[in-house]
Amino acid sequence: MIDELQRVKEFRISEPAPSEAARNAARAALVRAIAEGNTQSRPGRRWRVPRLRAMAIVAAAVATAVALLGVFGWGGSPAGPSPAAAAVLNRLARLIAAQPLTPQPGQYLYVESRSDYPSFSGSCETLAVDHRQIWIGTDGSGLIRESRGPERFSSAADRAACLQADPKMQLRSGATSNDWFAPQCLALGPTNDWNSLSSDPQVLLQQMRQIDGGPATPGEDFVHIGDFLRETDAPPAVRATLYRAAALIPGIQLLGTVRDHDGRSGLGIAYPSQGPYASSGSSSELIFDPQTGELLGEQGTGPQYWAVYLREQVVSALPSKPPAPLKPPCVNTGGTVKQIPGGSITTGAGLNATPTPANP
Repeated sequence: MIDELQRVKEFRISEPAPSEAARNAARAALVRAIAEGNTQSRPGRRWRVPRLRAMAIVAAAVATAVALLGVFGWGGSPAGPSPAAAAVLNRLARLIAAQPLTPQPGQYLYVESRSDYPSFSGSCETLAVDHRQIWIGTDGSGLIRESRGPERFSSAADRAACLQADPKMQLRSGATSNDWFAPQCLALGPTNDWNSLSSDPQVLLQQMRQIDGGPATPGEDFVHIGDFLRETDAPPAVRATLYRAAALIPGIQLLGTVRDHDGRSGLGIAYPSQGPYASSGSSSELIFDPQTGELLGEQGTGPQYWAVYLREQVVSALPSKPPAPLKPPCVNTGGTVKQIPGGSITTGAGLNATPTPANP
C-alpha cells in the first residue's frame, strides 16, 4: 500500500499547479461526492459538514482516501498546537466542569440550536435553516422537535446546474416534525456511554478515533471534538476532558474574540485547511462562551456552514404529553419506528421486526 500511495503522490509531479479556480472546482466536486456517500451509507443520521470523512466508508477506496486527504490537506501534520489556543481551552475546561448540565432521574437536558448546513443530491447543493429542540432524559427517552425552513439554492450558478441536471427539480417547503423516543431509544452524539471515556485527554483522543472513525489525523481529531460536543448530553466532566484533549491537537489556532452567526461574541478556536489544494482561508471553527465555557456555535468554509447553540439547560419535563405511551424501551438504542402525523415514535416494540437505528 505504501508503494501505491507513493506512486499517487509522484504522479505527474512535474506538471504545473492548477489554477485557483480549478482547485476550488475540484474540491467542491469532491465535497459533493463525499456528502452523497455519507447520505447513502448512514441513513439514520443527519449529515454534518464538519464530518468530512466519507472516503473511509468504502473499503476498496481506503488507500486512495488516505492519499486524497494528504493532497487536499484535511488532515495535515502541523508541528504542534498553538500555546495560546491550548491555554484558552484549558481555562474553558475549568469553566465547563462547573456548569449544572447533568440532569437527575425524571429530568431532561434541553438543547436548542439553529443551523444552516448544505444538503446534496448528486451534484446539486441546497440549503435550509434548521431549528432543532432536543429533550433527552437520563433513561434515554425524549423528544426531538425540528422545524426546517424552505430549501434554497446555494448560488445562482448552482441553481442553473441543478435545473440542468434535473429540469423537474422542485425545492421542498419548510416543515416541522416531532420525533418521540421511549427509554434507551434516544442516543445523542457518537456514544451514549460517557462513563467509558477516559479522563486522560491523550487517551480520549485515541478513544474518539476508535468510536467516531475517520483518518488518524489532527484535522479529524478536531472534527471529533465537535462531534462529541454538539447536541450531545455529555456530562460537564467529559466536556472538560474534551477541551483538554483539543488543547493537544497540532495545528489548532486561537482566533481571539469572534462572533457567531447570531452576532454573539465568543472565543474562537479553529483548525485551518492545509496543503496546496485547500481553498484560501477555509477552516473549521468552534466558538465558546468565555464566561461559562459552553459551546456557542460553529462555522466554516469550503463548503460554507454555520450553527448556533441557543440554550442548553436541565428541565423538569417534556414540553407536551406524548401522543402514545413511550414503551417498551429499546435495546442498545435499536428499536422500531412508527410514523405518526407530524413525526414518529421509536420504541422497543415488535421484537420480530428488523431493528432500526434511532440516532437522529
